[in-house]
Amino acid sequence: MIGLINYGAGNIKSVENVLKALGHSPNVTDNPQNLKKSEIIILPGVGAFPDCIDKLKNQKMIDELNKQVLVNKKPFLGICIGLQLLADQGYENTLTKGFGWIN
Repeated sequence: MIGLINYGAGNIKSVENVLKALGHSPNVTDNPQNLKKSEIIILPGVGAFPDCIDKLKNQKMIDELNKQVLVNKKPFLGICIGLQLLADQGYENTLTKGFGWIN
């Protein structure tokens, strides 16, 4: 199953439609517990770096992403800001700590 993270902003419907057209049934979720069931995780995104980080923190999504991707080695795809969030920090609007997966 593909976990498609919904943090309340972004191009989620477009990604969901593409996955469905390719024959997948993505699990669109804002619940970090649902990532445990996912074989692949996708984080699409649109928005400012600090806002996206705040939304993911509020959902308690970052800790579960770290566990599923870094510890359990699940494949991950970040799209747009979903990829930028992997950095140690972002500089958009204000200096903001990212996931820290990429220096």
